Amino acid sequence: MICPHCGERGYVRTKFVKQKKGISGAKATGALLTGGLSIFATGLSRKEKNTKAHCKHCGSTWNF
Repeated sequence: MICPHCGERGYVRTKFVKQKKGISGAKATGALLTGGLSIFATGLSRKEKNTKAHCKHCGSTWNF
């Protein structure tokens, strides 16, 4: 893999991560129906699977 910042090949390491992203409509509806009690158990944000990459040559980190 080539780093998009420094252009070096072979220094980029990747790993899978889950990131919070926006508000889930289903969780917001559940919060309204339960009087807000479900917010404490689940939160409102949804989680998405992303890939996090880090270049050991220039130190930059990015997600895709």
